[in-house]
Amino acid sequence: MNSAHSARTVIAALVRAGISTFVLCPGSRSAPFAYALYEAERAGVIVLHVETDERVAGFVALGSGLAGRPAAVVTTSGTAVANLHPALEEAHRAGVALVAVTADRPHGMRGVGASQTTDQMAVLAGSVRAQFDLPTDMKTQQLRGIVLRAVRIATGEALEAAGPGPVQLNVGFEPPLVPEESWGTVAQDCAIEVPEAGEARTVVVAAPSHLAVDPADLAGVPVLAEPSSPLWGSASAIACHPILLRSELAKHIERVVVIGHPTLTRDVSALLARTDIDVVVADDVPIYTDVAGTARVVSLEKALALATWDARWLGQWQALARKAVAAIEEQAGEGLTFANVARSLDPAVPTLLGASSIIREVNLFAQVGRGHAFLANRGLAGIDGTMSTAIGMALVRGSMRVVVGDLTFIHDLGSLVHTAGQEGVNLDVVVIDDHGGSIFATLEHGGAPEPLYSRVFATAKEIDVEAYSRAVGAAFVRVGSLAELREALAAQAKGVRIVYVDLESHTAAQLKSGRGELQRVVENAISPQS
Repeated sequence: MNSAHSARTVIAALVRAGISTFVLCPGSRSAPFAYALYEAERAGVIVLHVETDERVAGFVALGSGLAGRPAAVVTTSGTAVANLHPALEEAHRAGVALVAVTADRPHGMRGVGASQTTDQMAVLAGSVRAQFDLPTDMKTQQLRGIVLRAVRIATGEALEAAGPGPVQLNVGFEPPLVPEESWGTVAQDCAIEVPEAGEARTVVVAAPSHLAVDPADLAGVPVLAEPSSPLWGSASAIACHPILLRSELAKHIERVVVIGHPTLTRDVSALLARTDIDVVVADDVPIYTDVAGTARVVSLEKALALATWDARWLGQWQALARKAVAAIEEQAGEGLTFANVARSLDPAVPTLLGASSIIREVNLFAQVGRGHAFLANRGLAGIDGTMSTAIGMALVRGSMRVVVGDLTFIHDLGSLVHTAGQEGVNLDVVVIDDHGGSIFATLEHGGAPEPLYSRVFATAKEIDVEAYSRAVGAAFVRVGSLAELREALAAQAKGVRIVYVDLESHTAAQLKSGRGELQRVVENAISPQS
């Protein structure tokens, strides 16, 4: 996007989010906003008030908010931004909705001594509820999504907001600052959409969430749940859903209701980025998920109301899932593979899944709808501290199981060193040793030359897990077959036990081929020709 398009996108998104009053102070860097606001005023979609003093403009916007109509104040760069400080401080302390739209130099001109350039985020940091620093080249949909979030925080609608208050949108503009053509679609771009709430073929994407959802409320809707979503155990959860999203049936989805923070698959990300369907996100804390910027954000009650019940539609997803599960059971065999390890785990035993390969294999191939869900650290989805997290859970629950890859295990070796004189915990640690970060083989990096892949991606480590177990006083069980693994998993943890599963080491090409083969079998099984 160029600067003119960015400015128009921001203004239109503000209007669509409910901001119709704008207070503008002229300036060179903010010129793209000035042109856009002039055309929006001529189209009759906004009320525009112009001032030359930013301090005055800030208080005019404050007054509009106090009178019940939140406003946006628009300034240029440099000291202009600092002059908003008194009004924003008052809005911040008084709980008045206000949006400060500050034009800025491009990111590359900051911190190099360029004229009229300062840290505009730092200037207002202590006086606003939230700040968003936006580059000119941001995708249109993402920019709209950020503006929507900013307005929801300003008005106090977002669950993450501590009541109404000011927010800052800081937009870095690149030359040219003058639009090449007029904004011919201004009325259309600023039109407030009111989507129909009628019947639609709906699926629910469910992920870890702070929202309390009764599975019975979604009993008539296909639920595409991640393993650590409480809805993983619901009766309408759909097995193998990432693969099913590649099917013909998925093309008929008309609405997606998102509950929680989905992070696991590109298939779900692609679904949420589609522009031909109604994407509805239930507001959540600390933040709702709208990476593509295409969603409308609503309360949980509204989201559940939009999750259209359709027994026939649900039946189609369940029938397709049964075909997928049958294909997996026929193809998977009894080998000691990641997929078979995933299918052997029972969420009825409180189980924390590592953030890398294992949770994705569970998501793809494990059974769903058994009344229980797995646990996982999915806030930032890192691999560090996984066993430590499980220890904390075991202190509360009495016993835990944690399933990790070898690198996740190595990242947290110190956690199993027992503190002298302290009562121990009951913890099963299942270590799936795939000899490095095999997840990279399933990504685009798996196509790298083998020496490069092994050196900087797989990075297999040399460790004697049995010797480590002895060093920390943990019981050790080595399993060499799927039957042995299932036997070990049937036992309950007493103290700390390490169950070691040594998968064979493979090249990136072998891993990519082997782990993709089962998915291809499932895709073929659910194709219309099968």
